[in-house]
Amino acid sequence: MSDRDNGFESQVTDLFDYEEFVGSVAQLLAERLTQNDLTRPEREFIGSRVYPRHGTLVGVRQGLSVTTVFFLIYCLVNTFTQVFSSSPNFILSVLAILAGLILIVLLISEVFVGAGVEIEKEFKQEDDVVREYKFIPSLNRLPYLLLPIGLVFFTIIFGFSSLYAELFRQNPGNFLGLKDGFLSIYFSVVTFSTVGYGDVHPASLFSRTAAMCEIFIAMFFSLVALSTTLSWVTANERQQHEEFVKERIQEIQKLRASQGKDK
Repeated sequence: MSDRDNGFESQVTDLFDYEEFVGSVAQLLAERLTQNDLTRPEREFIGSRVYPRHGTLVGVRQGLSVTTVFFLIYCLVNTFTQVFSSSPNFILSVLAILAGLILIVLLISEVFVGAGVEIEKEFKQEDDVVREYKFIPSLNRLPYLLLPIGLVFFTIIFGFSSLYAELFRQNPGNFLGLKDGFLSIYFSVVTFSTVGYGDVHPASLFSRTAAMCEIFIAMFFSLVALSTTLSWVTANERQQHEEFVKERIQEIQKLRASQGKDK
């Protein structure tokens, strides 16, 4: 590709980076929309209606998030000190891991199906009723997305550390170099990151199976967390640009209408 072509592409890219370009497009659209209608009267707000989309999915995800917080606290405590007898601790540790997996699946579904609320606003303009629609996602802020992802991450980490600690308590021969408490958390983090230093490693079929499950879950979680975050950011940026263009069009329409009245 020649320097001339590279220069042209650079100029085009810079053009799309300027806010003035968006304003020019909005002004052009406003001129077409307000052509021959500069003296249009202002609209009178009548009312609004709210229509939830996938409200059940949002409610289940929120309820499971609260439950997962309790699982997280339990697993953290059980990693250092045995809370119940062996069987409940095994079961609760596994349930904590499953709760984290289900929560991340619900979070993915909520992002990709477009859960949220649709707001319908009605305006009266002369003898006509004009309706405007706006969609607000249930996860309309980035922290609202990152907090559940972080909750899932720590629940899986401490869920496996609780499981490893319980396996060690039942039979110290399940691991070499492991103890309950901090070393269980350390081994869970190392396994989740697939680093594998070798200072602590499983020595039985059950403990090795548990470590393999954590590795598979770690790969799944990393892929899902990255793709979900990128999808949310892309959709949010698109919505913000649409809102910006819409606001610019409304501002230009009001300005042209006031100029038409002055004339």
